Amino acid sequence: MIEKVSAFILRSRNNEPEILIFEHPNAGLQIPSGTVELNESPEDALYREVFEETGLKAIEIIEKVGEDHQFTSKEEAILLQTMRCFGWPAQSAQRKGPLFTRGQQIQVFERKVGFTHINYLEYDLNKEPPELIEKVDGWLPSEMLTQEIIRHFYIVRVTENTEASWSLLSDRGNTFHVRWESFNPQPVLIGVQSGWLNHLQGVSFDGL
Repeated sequence: MIEKVSAFILRSRNNEPEILIFEHPNAGLQIPSGTVELNESPEDALYREVFEETGLKAIEIIEKVGEDHQFTSKEEAILLQTMRCFGWPAQSAQRKGPLFTRGQQIQVFERKVGFTHINYLEYDLNKEPPELIEKVDGWLPSEMLTQEIIRHFYIVRVTENTEASWSLLSDRGNTFHVRWESFNPQPVLIGVQSGWLNHLQGVSFDGL
């Protein structure tokens, strides 16, 4: 099992509800989210992910508003430990491809002698149709994969003044474009993230 967190960073501006989002150069509009690391609490993971993806440190958690317990499809799995994949199913095999990070979702196929054949495809989702930018085929230890995910959702408040928008260079060299977006109507986030906004039904933006 692996835990993940997502942050709804909210505020009321001129009596209008707003949410903080960022645009990933390849993965579209999203809210700060990520994986809880080993020996890290979900709350500590949330503060870290918000800082890494928005640059904000002066924040506070207002409340936890939901928790989703899900399983991937049988053709997918989540990596439990940061590592490179193996060229063939053996501990002595040569490592290949990029460094996969804990929490990465990958396709899985056959299993053999404690290893699972995996395939990783990364697309530029800002293009129509999406453009394939990376493909990796290899093997990973089966014990390093899980199909069970628990995601924690929190409402967060910023306790400092911010600009309406700004840019941030991430640790992987990507530039994130961060901005406050009106919540009325709700922004269209990438993939399943738009569905996450259902956790905010009935939430008041007053005082945020």
